Amino acid sequence: MDINKLLEVIREGENERIEFKKTATPDIAREICAMANAEGGYILIGVTDEGKIAGCNVKKAKETITSALQNVTPPLKVKMHVVNLEGRGILVVEVPKSSVLCSIGGVAYIRVGTGIRPLSIQEIVMLSSELGTITWDEFPVAEISEIKEEYVEWFFNSIKRARGREIHRENWNRYLRSVRAIKGNKLTNAGVLFFTDVKEFIPYAGGRIIKVAEGEPVWSREFEGPIWKVIDEMYNELMSQFKVIEVIVGTRRVKIPEYPPRAIREAIVNAFAHRNYAIPSDVKIFIHSDKLIVRNPGGLMPGVDLEDPEHVPRNPNLCTLLYDTGYIEKYGYGLKLIREECKKHGLVEVEFKSSANKFEVIFRKKGQELLDDIDKRILEFLTIPRRTGEISEYVGLSKPAVLKRLERLEALGLVRAVGRGAHRKYVAGE
Repeated sequence: MDINKLLEVIREGENERIEFKKTATPDIAREICAMANAEGGYILIGVTDEGKIAGCNVKKAKETITSALQNVTPPLKVKMHVVNLEGRGILVVEVPKSSVLCSIGGVAYIRVGTGIRPLSIQEIVMLSSELGTITWDEFPVAEISEIKEEYVEWFFNSIKRARGREIHRENWNRYLRSVRAIKGNKLTNAGVLFFTDVKEFIPYAGGRIIKVAEGEPVWSREFEGPIWKVIDEMYNELMSQFKVIEVIVGTRRVKIPEYPPRAIREAIVNAFAHRNYAIPSDVKIFIHSDKLIVRNPGGLMPGVDLEDPEHVPRNPNLCTLLYDTGYIEKYGYGLKLIREECKKHGLVEVEFKSSANKFEVIFRKKGQELLDDIDKRILEFLTIPRRTGEISEYVGLSKPAVLKRLERLEALGLVRAVGRGAHRKYVAGE
């Protein structure tokens, strides 16, 4: 932090990421611990609470901080450097956001605003789950007697349908233990989410669809039960809510939903698969006139990049159950699939937003016509199968440009490909 930046920070005053200290005392370890458990930040030693530059004994402050940090578990590294202002030394302590929950004497602290407080047990579980230091979904929580036999039947039938694997009834119990739906003589959280009606054990595990008009909610519906059932019901409800755009192709009308169905379904599955269930809030989907927002509690796992996401599951056992039953198609492919489906659809663009306690997938309408004049000319021309070169010559575009349009029209169900390779032709969909 250079002098100009330091002066700017002092002028703005204390906040969640900035703390002023006239001197360093042994209890500064709590401040550092609390800041690391939040978003990280800076502690300025030698600045009063009012923002006046007092200066400090830099050597003594460093010694005090180094000694105090020995009480933090696990060990936390901070950076310290000196900036001279008005002939006085200011010690700038840079506190990183910790990838694990820090504590002092068995107590974990959190910074809220400009103050600190100890975390409750519920908050410790929530933050540990957010950081990925505990595997929430394998905690044993309910008696095996709570399991619904019809849900177990559905599960193994779904494995056969989705993955082509038949697991004989005598091996069902063993398999459920291998995927950690059962641990010891109890159902785990993953098992509860899949094989019970859930609400009694995890009351905030369901979902809600909210229709919004002029910034105010005008309609909502809640969904409860095992999460595979909630996923299906929320998706079906959305499909019934979406407007349908009609396009005339030849002598027939083709109906196209205003949002790409596969992308919407994937966003819902991801919301339930990767949410932080330790946060007492449900999955919410907001329907606006110009956009759709899928929001789940919990941000991305530490180290996951939105542009190149890797499969780092917060709920690995739950993800296994969702993969077995076909809800997850391919690990680590969800965000890419959503982007691809929106690109094919053509009328929707997607944005992903991640913060400390929530993740959002935002589908925005582009506000353009579904088909332009060139698309319509292509469809009129494809009453019989045509090669790409023929179409290119007819509409006056390059082959790559025509292929791009054909891919989108095919994704919309308006065009289908016939044949392969050099013999491939395109015809208006039936």
